[in-house]
Amino acid sequence: MAIPNIFTSAPLSPHDRATSTHHRQIDLQSPADLAYLQTKLSATARSKIDTHLPPTNAFPEASTGEDPLRRRVEVLVDEYLGRVWEGAGGNVRINGMSLGECEGVLKGGEQGGEIEAFDNKLAQRVQALSAQIESHTLALANLRRNAPGETAEGYRVNFEKAREEDERRVAELSAKALEHLREKKLEIGEVERLEEVKGTWERGTEELGELRGRLGGTVEKMERARAVGEYVEGR
Repeated sequence: MAIPNIFTSAPLSPHDRATSTHHRQIDLQSPADLAYLQTKLSATARSKIDTHLPPTNAFPEASTGEDPLRRRVEVLVDEYLGRVWEGAGGNVRINGMSLGECEGVLKGGEQGGEIEAFDNKLAQRVQALSAQIESHTLALANLRRNAPGETAEGYRVNFEKAREEDERRVAELSAKALEHLREKKLEIGEVERLEEVKGTWERGTEELGELRGRLGGTVEKMERARAVGEYVEGR
């Protein structure tokens, strides 16, 4: 029984070829993303080879000291991965461009060395910052929509409070001024009353003086009348 070769691809049937054109496009942000995927897949394949065909020094006669079977498997795996990426290239877009359009950029990325591994913590941090930016943007939109009305309402309320306070203070000052005027009128009335009492006292004093003068004359007349009566009685 022949063992199928997993490193060779059978030709696609017309039906498979038709359906393959409707595969979902793979959208990447930069050529580095594609280079990272290629490096990651190659490293995974290399790990599998190391697991099943670990390096050995059992073939010292070989010029490189490598296992010929392992070397052959590595070549076949590399060829298979090359065909996989070549077949997937039609469904990959980098910022809306095909791989052919980004070929020069990809070659430059391949010459740049190792691709940094994907950092989950950094990605979560970026997502958190994006959420904060969105939250602040919504808050700013709400402020632009509500702040003018709220500011005007606050100004109106403060103006009403200030006006009521001013009216209250004016009323208090008016009441105090009126009370002060009333006290002044009372003082004027008391002064007028005092002048009236003084005039009455002076008039009473004058009348008493006159009465005293008249009373003196009356007493003198009574003395003379009493003397006359005594003289008459003595005779």
